[in-house]
Amino acid sequence: MMKKIEINEYGSAAVLKSVESDIPVPGAGEILIRATAIGLNFSDVLRRKNTYFMPTPLPYTLGSEAVGEIVKNGSGVPEEPFTIGSKVLAILPWGGGYAEYIIAKADYCVPLPPNMKDRDATSLFVQGSTAHLMVNHVAGDLKGKTVLVHAASGGVGSLIVQLAKLAGAKVIAAASNSQKLEKARELGADLTINYTDANWVNNLIEQNQGEKVDCIFEMAGGRIFEECIETLKPGGTIIVYGSASGQKGFIHSERFVGENQNLMSFNLAYYVQHKPELWQKSLGAMIELIASGKIKVGDTHSYSLANAALAHRDLEERKTTGKVVLLP
Repeated sequence: MMKKIEINEYGSAAVLKSVESDIPVPGAGEILIRATAIGLNFSDVLRRKNTYFMPTPLPYTLGSEAVGEIVKNGSGVPEEPFTIGSKVLAILPWGGGYAEYIIAKADYCVPLPPNMKDRDATSLFVQGSTAHLMVNHVAGDLKGKTVLVHAASGGVGSLIVQLAKLAGAKVIAAASNSQKLEKARELGADLTINYTDANWVNNLIEQNQGEKVDCIFEMAGGRIFEECIETLKPGGTIIVYGSASGQKGFIHSERFVGENQNLMSFNLAYYVQHKPELWQKSLGAMIELIASGKIKVGDTHSYSLANAALAHRDLEERKTTGKVVLLP
């Protein structure tokens, strides 16, 4: 028997329930993995509330990524590189990660370097792929440009800060408190700004020697999205990859035309489904960057699997920095 976290209704973190079930048996092309670290993402919160862009069926086990040891291979799975006992990152587009044992398709399992920590590896799929693709394939050439990164101490934001610096950009990190801003400075941010201050837009421009920014990575939505536009140069680009606030932002399209600005969006699922080769190349690049130490995974907030509800609440209340990880 094994334990897993399941939802049977939509709602607050209280709907996350620990249940027991049989350890699953891998079918053809599948791998059974004993989980050692499970990634928690904001998309899990949205699925729990049924506000994710894709419907969430009930009952449902959350979790789109997990790291663990291979226990058993189904038929058709090659012994190399999927050796019993070796570590892999399992990518789980249909959920199932909040469990002690996980079934994953071999095609969605990535062998890990022996020197990579399990907790760090949970940052590779959602956070790592998202940050790398946006910086290197969506934003264009950032060398010499000024970039504003919102939620700069979060799982994605902390990686964007570092990747933008590697790309030659000047980075302004935005976060909600001094502790998070200090984390962003440690990762290489040139300037920091607290976006909860009423005058943060003017403060940013003043700190940046009266200049607005060339590119913005934004995931809060609502009021923050609207205020971000005020910091963007004519001809600049804002890349939206989420709406964590749950609020709608309203900017008239003429604003973008008048300032010749670009509004772009990013969704990782699109790349996984429609541009798999580009996504896999990006994922491989992140593995190399993290394994070599060129990119640091920020502090991980770890919770036991049994405390998944607390982890969800802390993430929603912005009490965490870096990657949030569940440990079976």
